[in-house]
Amino acid sequence: MKRLSFYWKYQLTGWIVFTAVLFFFNDRIYHDSKYFSPIAVTVILLGILTTNLIKTIIKSFGIFKNKFSRQLIQLALINITVSIIGTGLWMTIMVNIGLWIIKKRGEGFWLPKLNEEFFFNLFLVLLTLSGWTLIYFLFHYVRRVRKEERLKTAYKLKKAEQESKALRAQMNPHFIFNSMNSIKALIQENRIEESIVYLTTFSKLMRTLINNADKKEITLYDEIETCKLYLQLESMRFDEKFTYEVKVAENIDLKSVQVPALIIQPFIENAIWHGIIPKNNKGHISLKVEKNNNEVEIIVEDDGIGRKLSTQNIAPSNGTHTSKGIALTASRLKLDNLLKHRKGGLSITDKETAAGKSEGTKVVLSFAEE
Repeated sequence: MKRLSFYWKYQLTGWIVFTAVLFFFNDRIYHDSKYFSPIAVTVILLGILTTNLIKTIIKSFGIFKNKFSRQLIQLALINITVSIIGTGLWMTIMVNIGLWIIKKRGEGFWLPKLNEEFFFNLFLVLLTLSGWTLIYFLFHYVRRVRKEERLKTAYKLKKAEQESKALRAQMNPHFIFNSMNSIKALIQENRIEESIVYLTTFSKLMRTLINNADKKEITLYDEIETCKLYLQLESMRFDEKFTYEVKVAENIDLKSVQVPALIIQPFIENAIWHGIIPKNNKGHISLKVEKNNNEVEIIVEDDGIGRKLSTQNIAPSNGTHTSKGIALTASRLKLDNLLKHRKGGLSITDKETAAGKSEGTKVVLSFAEE
């Protein structure tokens, strides 16, 4: 009913406006508005009937489902056929009811005049109906394109959701595996008390992971708490090889910001394993949450050996694993932007002194504040 109402509303409006324009120019040129008024009424009525007939033919034969070139040929044939028949019927009706008088050129010579009138009006009718058909064609073409785009977008989003789930599934086991290795190392070194504390902290972490396992995203508060637990676990394992700090700006409500689960942890892991651990001396890692205009920035910064030296030190297998973890995280951010229609950002900077010596790595994740 809505489509029918929409169609007829624009049909009536279009033909009334078209006839009003004809009436205006006819009055300006011929000054016979009284004579043209009944003709204008027939233009509206026959125009609506004719164009509705074209619409019915198009729908009945499913012309818009054919190839583009074939559509053009079929629409042209329909317009020519309907224009010839319509013009003939219209002129016949107008002449018979006395609204149109064909002036004779002489006794028995009225037919050439009729032919002239017919072809002149056929041209006008064909031009008018072609314009209407073009508008009708463009309307359906645009609507079909939009429908196809909506379907493509829906498919793309559904695919992105599945990929995002797969990426999260890969991240969680990797995270748990590293933590279990840390506990194993403590037990093997006979550090029982520390392993108990570690296991207690790990159990808290596991509870957090299980609670968030089926969630596409979590609050930044929960994400930061997870990172705190992870930093605590790794600091214990490596005999406080590094110190760490977590700072959150006072003007940020962590519970109002949504982020993909375990989106920060891989960068902290890289900072520890490939930045701090290879250092000869003690290192430091900072996790900061700051506000920059309308975005919340999460900054993971270390004073490790840097990415260049780290790439030279690590084994090829570990290098592949590390790059894969970062690539997965970058992919998750990209998918999150697509699914949530937002602009999350990621930048990784190598810190260097004025002399070009590495001072560590700085990672900045940015999310729009909701």
